[in-house]
Amino acid sequence: MSAASPTSPEMAQADALVDEIARQAAAQRQQILDAAAREGDEIRARARDKARRQMSRAVAELRATERERLQQVRAELETAERRQSSARALAALAAAWPKLGDALARRWDDADARRLWLDAQLALAQARLPSTGWVLRHPASWHDDDCDALRTLLAARGVTDAGLVADERVSIGLVVDADGVRLDSTLQALLADRPFVEAALLAALDANLRGKHGHE
Repeated sequence: MSAASPTSPEMAQADALVDEIARQAAAQRQQILDAAAREGDEIRARARDKARRQMSRAVAELRATERERLQQVRAELETAERRQSSARALAALAAAWPKLGDALARRWDDADARRLWLDAQLALAQARLPSTGWVLRHPASWHDDDCDALRTLLAARGVTDAGLVADERVSIGLVVDADGVRLDSTLQALLADRPFVEAALLAALDANLRGKHGHE
């Protein structure tokens, strides 16, 4: 009598069950691996996003700090420049003020410059004083030709009734009186308002510097 066959139906079912369990286990294992891979990708993506955001914040903060520092440096430079400019201006005024009287005296001694000085004062007098009744006080050291030159300037401006008076108190400049109003261009009067004169000097110095820089 022969042995029983090893491939009975029960064994076949058992093998099929084992194969199915193995297949499902493999599928679940693959799902777990796939899920783990996806989670790993997501974690890495979040880490990259976080790193990018942190880097962006760090760069923005660095740029903001640099801008603030740059603004601070600019402010410090502007303050230092203003201080240097003020120091230069004060030095220039200190050097120019003692020489100003002599410079005006030299202009007065020059005939052409004196004529421009007088004509400018007459133009200002016409703008500010009554049109008639002028009394002009000039240096007592003037000669007849000096008085004639002044009368010529007056005539050119249509002033024919002005009186000329020699004044010992006037050595440089001219005083024009009209109906109690006075226009004084003597040296003492021109230098009396020191703040105004210093402001004019600073403006002239600034214009001179700008002119030099413009030609460089």
